[in-house]
Amino acid sequence: MAPKKSRRPSRAQRPTRARRRSSVTRSSPDADPEIPVLLSEIQQVLNMPLSALMETARERAHAQALSDEAASSVAIGRLRELVAFIADGRPATPAGNLKTPDAIALARRLGTDADRSGEPRRMEDLPDTAHAFRWAVAAGFVVRRGSKIAAGPWASDLELDALSAWFKAGTTLLEAGVLDGFQQGWRKRYVEALDASVGDLLIALAAAREPFPLADIEQQAWEQVADGYGYERGDERERGSVVRLVRAMVAQLAQIGILAREEDHVVITNLGNTMAAVAGLSADDDIEGLDLIDTDAESLLLVCVEEMDPEEAAGHLLEWCQARPAEEAAAELCAAMLDAEDTEVWDLGFEALGIVDPAVAEREVRRLRSHPVLRALADQWLRRRGQARGAQPSE
Repeated sequence: MAPKKSRRPSRAQRPTRARRRSSVTRSSPDADPEIPVLLSEIQQVLNMPLSALMETARERAHAQALSDEAASSVAIGRLRELVAFIADGRPATPAGNLKTPDAIALARRLGTDADRSGEPRRMEDLPDTAHAFRWAVAAGFVVRRGSKIAAGPWASDLELDALSAWFKAGTTLLEAGVLDGFQQGWRKRYVEALDASVGDLLIALAAAREPFPLADIEQQAWEQVADGYGYERGDERERGSVVRLVRAMVAQLAQIGILAREEDHVVITNLGNTMAAVAGLSADDDIEGLDLIDTDAESLLLVCVEEMDPEEAAGHLLEWCQARPAEEAAAELCAAMLDAEDTEVWDLGFEALGIVDPAVAEREVRRLRSHPVLRALADQWLRRRGQARGAQPSE
């Protein structure tokens, strides 16, 4: 659940078959007569659920179990009802939303926002319904076409292939952000960081293979938010805000069928294990194609220490230092080292300073000598670089 200062764009490819349920194009009268037959066979394969494409009985049974689990999730049920409500089309507002009477009717159909008081004046006054609608649009189950809202290219999967639709909905949710992706208006500054931690949470729960106390997840999230955003750990008001967000996150993941609540514990489902595997692949791919040039020095050093081998880290350090003036690079690196409490971060920071212009780096490193712990490391660095000119650094 570790918050990150900036969200890395997900590189995970959707684990669904890349197809649409549109009809196969008809051939011309002069075409080979076998082509229509071949195209018809291709269309049949495209329209088959995943379980029907598995080779062994065991694989088919597993895929069917996942499909049944996906079809029974609350989120897929709501998305299916939403698409059925849209049917042949509904009028759209200039902003591309449902008009108020339709939004109210949809809320009743979905069973959402029942606790809202007052008469809604727009779709945004029904936040749970608006969330489902924006999710459906982002996933391609619904599309906006001018002044009309209609079923989208992935709508038929909700009926024909629940598992494929679930993957589409699940990956869209995680990429957009469980808490932040489909919301509007002001939110806490660390919401994006909590969203970025979901993949790591799923991977950890999958590795645990047993129910995990929700209180422990809440506490870990609070400690990392407090440390990352400068809150006192005794700030109960802000802690309460983080706890509410974590519970909202768990509730959303439970609706899509990734997690399940067992009293005061959280357990990952079979579908969740599948999504955790996707998150793991995405994390590996993110590191391979990661661009750290525009990040801050502290994040640069932490990512290099925690997720890279020395050769890969050296390459990123070089690119980062070369992308900015020497004065800026040296000052940022030293500031990050002063804020850090990790010896590996300090060592890597001094390594990065060796890339910067020697005169500039020496000036900044000498300032580190005021730090009680970094002083010895700074002296060693100066001696290695020969900047002490044969003498010990002065007091």
